This record gives sequence, C-alpha cells and structure tokens, in this order.
Amino acid sequence: MTVPAHISHMERQLPARLTGLAPIILPLFAIALARAMTFTEWAAANAVLAALLFAWIVADSLLLATIAKAKDRKPGLRAILGAGAAASVIVLVGAAAPVREAIHGMPPLLAAAALTLALFAAWSGALIVRALLRGASFEEAAVVVLPPKLVRFMSAESRVMRLALLGWRREQDIPEGAQGFSYHRFLLPMIYVFLALQAIELAVMHFLLMQWNTTVAWLWFALGVAGGLWIIGLAQGFRIHPVLLMEQGLRVRSGVMSDVLVPYDALAAIATSFGAEEVKAADTLNHAVLSWPNAMLELDREVTVVPLIGAERTVRRIALRIDESAAFLEALAERAPRLRD
Repeated sequence: MTVPAHISHMERQLPARLTGLAPIILPLFAIALARAMTFTEWAAANAVLAALLFAWIVADSLLLATIAKAKDRKPGLRAILGAGAAASVIVLVGAAAPVREAIHGMPPLLAAAALTLALFAAWSGALIVRALLRGASFEEAAVVVLPPKLVRFMSAESRVMRLALLGWRREQDIPEGAQGFSYHRFLLPMIYVFLALQAIELAVMHFLLMQWNTTVAWLWFALGVAGGLWIIGLAQGFRIHPVLLMEQGLRVRSGVMSDVLVPYDALAAIATSFGAEEVKAADTLNHAVLSWPNAMLELDREVTVVPLIGAERTVRRIALRIDESAAFLEALAERAPRLRD
C-alpha cells in the first residue's frame, strides 16, 4: 500500500520535532522535580543541603538546555548569562519556604545571583537601546535579546488584550484606496453566545471550588477571565480587520489570527463549489471561522502564512467566508485580470 506523501512527510518530521522539544521539556521536568523535592520533609530537615541541590539542578538544567539549543552546541556569552539569570530567578523564588529561607541566608549565593541578573539586564538594555536608536520598532528591538517566538507571543497577547479592553469604539481598519469586506456579521453572535455560556460555567465552577479551596477557586476565576478577554479580543479583531482589496494585492485577514498579502497575479481561479478535502488540506488557508467557506481561491504559486498560533507554512489555496461574497468576487475580478476569464 502506498503511503500518501503528506503523511510520510509528517512521520519524518515527528522525530525532528520531538528532538527539538527535548531541550525545553527535559530541563523543565528536571526543575519541576527539584522544586517538588524542596517541599518534602527531608528538605525541611536539611534546608541548606536541599538549597544547594536545588540551585545546582536548576542552573545545570538551564545551562545544558542552552548548549543543546545553540548552533554547533556553542552558545554565546550572553546566552549563557541569560541562562544564569533565569536560574537565579527560579532559585531565589521557586523553592519551598524553609529552603528559600536557607538560600536567602547564603550571602555568596545571593551576591552571585544579583550580579548575574544585573549584568544580563544591563547588557540586554544596551542592545535594546542601540536597536531603537537605529530605528527599529520595540518588537524588533526585543527580538535582539529575547527568543523571537517569545516576543511574538508577548506581542500577540498585548495586541489581543488591547482589542478586548480598548477596541469597542474602534472603526474598521480600511486604509485609503482599499476596499474592505467584512466577515464578522455571522460570526460575532455565535461568539457572544459562547461567551455567555462560558461566563455561566465560570460562575458555577468558581462557586463549587470555593467550597473546597479558595486559592484554586480564584486561580480558576482568573484563568477564566483571561480566556474570556482573549475571546473578546479575537472577536473585536474579526470586526476591525476586514479582508482588503488593496493596490498591492488581496490582503486576507482573519482578525489577528492571520494576515497574508496575495498579489493579484498569483490568483489563478475562483471556485464556489468545493469539498471538505480541499478545505481541510494542509496547503489550504481556511479563513472561515465556525462556518463553511463560500469561495475558494486557487493560487499559481505558494504563499507564506505566519499565523498568530502555530508554525509558518505555505499555502496554494485560500478558503474565504465573506458576508457579501458576490460583491467581493465581483470587485476582486475587476482587480485581478486572470479571474475575468
């Protein structure tokens, strides 16, 4: 039996992905076990020894992870300093109370941690300032000193929360000379119903958890509120960021989840009839959310998509859900000569 090419490719990628995750997962696992050890009776009775053991495991785990992830297994000085700074924070605040008190009673260890944190902060701050002076945005400057994926995540979190809290009165983002086509009218009512159900569930769970443990109840409540704000922010993004027909090409936006510019000369055909296999294909960007697409654009070349969540990928088709699809397809055909045939 012949194995489909995309399945074979995924099978080959799996070991590589697991290998790439190992330097992240294994150190976190070791640190979690070391932290759990500090809460044992043995650690309470031997606080100094437990403190030294905890500090050694944390520092060693992060250093080994830094070496494993570095190119040619040769991390730079700032990367090593960053691992030391992260280890210092975990050691100073992460242990159980008796072990933490023992750590705070070791002046040499405190001095080493403070010096490491100060050096890393000063070096990173200098790099950020230099990048900003060269005209880089704050996000671009942050990438100089922090992992790009972390910066991207923090930027996305900030953007979504700003939309959730401050986006209610914002008008649709339609640049001058562009045509905007909404896709949120059918979507927002479903999202708000889901939010109402989530609020009811959150209130019930909070009440039940309060009978058991107030700390857990308030943690659950905080997570629920954060999740609700995330959904509100995404909903606002769907409203504020419509699909655009611009001079440069078709800009397909799905709120803050994805944003890709497709040149008009890359559009090969439009299909209004298609099956689930095409919509769910790995090389299809499915713009429809909680619904079925009403148009499919075929591309004659690969286009790169960098979603808010998930890895970068290339697509050859774009499945769209537009509120006024007939007007959209007519306007698109006027700008893309190949689609008039």
